[in-house]
Amino acid sequence: MKKILFVCTGNTCRSAMAEALFRNIMEQREESGIQVSSAGIYAFQNDPASGMAVEVMKNEYGIDLTSHRARVLDADDIMDAWLILAMTDDHKRMILDIYPESADKVYTLKDYAETGEGGSGISDPFGGDYDVYRSCAYEIETALVKVAEKVFDNRD
Repeated sequence: MKKILFVCTGNTCRSAMAEALFRNIMEQREESGIQVSSAGIYAFQNDPASGMAVEVMKNEYGIDLTSHRARVLDADDIMDAWLILAMTDDHKRMILDIYPESADKVYTLKDYAETGEGGSGISDPFGGDYDVYRSCAYEIETALVKVAEKVFDNRD
């Protein structure tokens, strides 16, 4: 089974929201055959999703993020992934510095989705208010719709 991995810093905001949103998109499209997960480069293992991320996902998308627990990115994640979508160029660079052999499957989310408006990174909402998190989630969702089209509509 193909695995898509979303990566950010702490795995409590951006990558956690991306994982949940992509699962939701897959469900809406009635797609399967892809396993979705997320991890953080500097995550604190088992930290819950940020309170504001939980609130935005619930209120804006009807998605329950309360059971999410942060995971630290490890070599198995990199090796097992078919596609790795980092939230920023820095995350991508850090992954490639440690795992240069993964270069053919590591992209920033926005670069892979080809939605480069506003740069190639998703800004960290950590510490921001509801509107900051909502804007971040919308930016992620917009890119993920394009990712889903690329992944599911172009199958051979």
